[in-house]
Amino acid sequence: MASCLSPLEEDLTCPVCCEIFSEPVLLSCSHSFCRKCLEQSWKEKQKKDCPVCRQQASSEEPPLNLALKNACEFVVKERSAGASRASQGVCPVHLAGKLQLFCVNDQQLVCMECVAGDHQQHSFCSISKGELKTKQKTLQEKLDSVKNAKNIYVLHFEVKRQIKEEFEKLHTFLRKEEEARIAALREEEQEKKKKLEQKITKMEREIESLTEKIEVIKDGLASEDVPFLNDFNNNNNIEKLLDPELDSGALIDVAKHLGNLRYRVWEKMKDLCPYFSVILDPNSANGSLTLSDDLSKLIPGGPVQALPSNPERFTGQTAVLGSEGFTSGVHSWMVELGENECWKIGVAKMSVKRKMFAPANPEDGIWAVRWNKGQSSWNNWFTRIEKIRVQLDCDEKEVTFFDNYNAQLAVKSFRVKEQLYPFFFTTSRYALRILPSKVMVKKK
Repeated sequence: MASCLSPLEEDLTCPVCCEIFSEPVLLSCSHSFCRKCLEQSWKEKQKKDCPVCRQQASSEEPPLNLALKNACEFVVKERSAGASRASQGVCPVHLAGKLQLFCVNDQQLVCMECVAGDHQQHSFCSISKGELKTKQKTLQEKLDSVKNAKNIYVLHFEVKRQIKEEFEKLHTFLRKEEEARIAALREEEQEKKKKLEQKITKMEREIESLTEKIEVIKDGLASEDVPFLNDFNNNNNIEKLLDPELDSGALIDVAKHLGNLRYRVWEKMKDLCPYFSVILDPNSANGSLTLSDDLSKLIPGGPVQALPSNPERFTGQTAVLGSEGFTSGVHSWMVELGENECWKIGVAKMSVKRKMFAPANPEDGIWAVRWNKGQSSWNNWFTRIEKIRVQLDCDEKEVTFFDNYNAQLAVKSFRVKEQLYPFFFTTSRYALRILPSKVMVKKK
């Protein structure tokens, strides 16, 4: 929510957009939503159900919740009036109170009744000093934004460099593959050309022999030597001289060189271009973690990098998230642990705390297993595992962990509705690496 809400305002908040209801409609399960929020939610699904309890809606056109609509309009009106009173120095909550102090904890002006009420145990300062602090904070935020923009400019060229390097690898592979296939074509041409030349030489000898015989026959016919003709017919079988023909396979095998050429080259490229079902998100990585160029490996223990302090980045713990979040379907990834002695691997919700340390437990939005110097979170065994496979089933609301022998280590259930991201944490000096997935091509 954009601002701090009163208990009444929280009851008048749409569970989808987290704002005061706008044209609220009522479902048969008694849950209410903004009409636009509900329509948007249903637009993305085939099933018309409640976004909160998943109960099937009784109607595709739910009725307007008139009482709730009137209450929301009243609160919005009071908000506007309160803002107007605040601009005049009057407390919007306690109408008779004058705004006299600045609450440092909540960053807002308060009256003496506020101090005795909801703001007990808070720190206060004078209004003028509070205004200066607010302006200072605003300017600092703007300065940080400018610095981040500068970092973005540098990051642009770094990403551009890596893109060029990756494409150069592909170009190099394709050039070598082209050269190899041209060489194979040339080799076949030379081999078949040699056989064809041998065939031509043999045919030329036969032609020369046949020419001699024709001359002999001409001479015999001219002399009308009948005994010669009878003798020639008895000793020379002209029918043995067959018509010249090409041997089977004498031509270039065009189909072998051109058939499914692009597909066969792509098949060979799979080894050069591994597919990772999960890749790491550099924008969320703690500054002490270094990520590999293909974003599949996190390397801890290096010098802390000067990275932008963006909202997505972990600063409270040495962690990083996967680049893609999931809300439906089944997803799986394998992590190679190597010699790493301290790690936590699992999933975390999108809103997980990133600026402070959060234990790897469901209460903090993290569902993970851990290994810390011989002790595991799934049993009392002290046997190191080499790999761990994480399987996230969003439909069944479960995340399951397997070792490198496919033995189940643990199963954790969750009930959150927001996106879940792959989660990686380590304080060891050894790397964690996501292994590539097998790509299966089904031919129809």
